[in-house]
Amino acid sequence: MKSDAELRADLMERLDAIPAVNTSDLEVDVNNGMVSLNGHVDSRQTIFQVERTARRVSGMRGLNINIKPVRPTTRRHHV
Repeated sequence: MKSDAELRADLMERLDAIPAVNTSDLEVDVNNGMVSLNGHVDSRQTIFQVERTARRVSGMRGLNINIKPVRPTTRRHHV
């Protein structure tokens, strides 16, 4: 069985591979194999990608996802 540190490292590595995810916007906590993801991402689709990716990490006892989509605060204007 993986240690909490190994689980967290594995999950962070996999999340880093998702182009739409900025891992600095996510908090990943692992306690006795229970993984909690908190934070925000750009869309509901990205939440789905994060969840699907997290569920592929072996050795977890459970997964709690509390990630919200947020809209960008600044709009880009094309000229």
